[in-house]
Amino acid sequence: MPTYAFGPFILDPAEHRLTRSGRHVAVPTKAWQILILLIEAGGRLVPHETFRAKLWPNIVVEDRTLTVHMSTLRKALGADPPEGYIETVARAGYRLTVPVRLLSEADPSPQARGGLLMADARPLAVRAFSTGDLAEDDIYLGVGIADAVTTALGGLPGLTVWPVGAVDDLAGARDAGVGHMLEGAVRRQAKELHVSARLIDVASGRTQWNEHFERPQADSVAVQDAIAGRVASSLAHSSAVEHAGLHSYRPRSPEAYFLQLQARASLKLHARLPALKALGLFEQALALDPNYATAHAGVASTYLLLTSTVILRPLPVDEAMPLARQSAERARALDEELAEAWAVLGRVKMEYDWDWDGAEADLAHAVALNPNSVDTLDAYGQFLSTMGCHDEALEAVERARRLDPRRLETLVTLAIVCWIAGETERALAVLNDASMFAPYTGRALLGGIFILDQLGRHDQAMADRLAWLKRQASTQGFAERLTELERRKGWRPAMIEWLAMLERTNRWTGAAMQWMAIDEPVRALDSLERCMAERTSYLGLVLQSPSFHALQGEPRFQRIAQTLKLDGRIRAVAN
Repeated sequence: MPTYAFGPFILDPAEHRLTRSGRHVAVPTKAWQILILLIEAGGRLVPHETFRAKLWPNIVVEDRTLTVHMSTLRKALGADPPEGYIETVARAGYRLTVPVRLLSEADPSPQARGGLLMADARPLAVRAFSTGDLAEDDIYLGVGIADAVTTALGGLPGLTVWPVGAVDDLAGARDAGVGHMLEGAVRRQAKELHVSARLIDVASGRTQWNEHFERPQADSVAVQDAIAGRVASSLAHSSAVEHAGLHSYRPRSPEAYFLQLQARASLKLHARLPALKALGLFEQALALDPNYATAHAGVASTYLLLTSTVILRPLPVDEAMPLARQSAERARALDEELAEAWAVLGRVKMEYDWDWDGAEADLAHAVALNPNSVDTLDAYGQFLSTMGCHDEALEAVERARRLDPRRLETLVTLAIVCWIAGETERALAVLNDASMFAPYTGRALLGGIFILDQLGRHDQAMADRLAWLKRQASTQGFAERLTELERRKGWRPAMIEWLAMLERTNRWTGAAMQWMAIDEPVRALDSLERCMAERTSYLGLVLQSPSFHALQGEPRFQRIAQTLKLDGRIRAVAN
């Protein structure tokens, strides 16, 4: 298969690799297919009909779907030259604006052309800023401002940014292979916000710069922009230097900014009560400034979290999902470049509408807008795994893990994606890591139980099950009762008792998997249909689970797949 050069890019279709000056450029699946069609046309017009026929054979899609994927590709390629690399021909199609040539064997390899400087650029980690001098009610500023700086830097091309909390200190950053680390301290004094920040070269431990930033509280957003701009202009190995003049939206009321930061700090905890608190704070910010796009996106993310069965769904899904969509659409209308808004819309389409083509377009575009968003990469990996694109799913979620190696939600997603891809031992190893990073929760332990039972390793699964039960405040004494039941009557009666508890607590997804483990497919289908009725989280992903491979010929299972609009899309992995 030939290798192509166009502008500053090298495209190697056989390796599924696009590089610019030797640096890998991430291009989502549909955008990649669009690029291949444009490259093969060699500058000739590619009509709309050709894109639809090649990308969505036998499926009718909205015109906007192609537009969004094309926008995703343009974002990945960048905007230099100013007019871009792709020309839109009104009502006709698209074509490349730069010449395309085939590379011969005598041409330098893509790696040789780019050199190693850009390819070896290492990530930036951001720590929560110190808040030792702040009143208790203002402590959120340490996480909030650091997180805002991270978000501002996350969309810059060529810069990999780890989120707040991914590393604890310089030694941890060095062990993780981080290139630079940003840390600082926050103070509020009279009517001013004071932030000191320093950028550290991790390998040497030397401070590259240490500066003080201060603004009136009425212009506090300028502090985060000044810090982000200073960081961007310092990292010469990154094209972020071109974007040192970052400028975020200034809310109408300075208090709206602080409320939004406080809400973000609560939302990051990914738990029931903090999420409800975040919702109230975001709404207070919007009462002060109804055009605050970032706050609208925050409301959308919060409603989405409040529908999750992982936190026992504080709000009804049919109430919260439309509200999440409404807030995300409002945010997008105010700011088309807001990756969070696109990501929420993609997740609503994936988890609620079961609009898989729409979900792919929005999630891929969100990744292109901010390739450093762990949440978005996690969601995109779930989508790809649901579609049976296992290698791509693993790549997306592994990237999310590299950005935040200790995030529980990402580790659990990675384990599920590994399991679905047939990499069972790797899945169990990831869940073991998750248990070490988050010993306070039994979520990783519970996921391992389902996998072990599916593998027939029932003794190990039972030991973990008892350990999980002992951690749950709501099941005190149940572990001892289960142990006694297994001793007197055996494993199967103990499992029946366990399954009754799962169903009483509305854990229908887990119940379906466990019914399959004791060879009760009819009861498993009953549980899956209950999942459908309640629209449990990640249901499309669940259907790809190896637990249900044996059901794929069953009419009831096929009806579930049809309802989810997944019939013909699910591609099982052989055990």
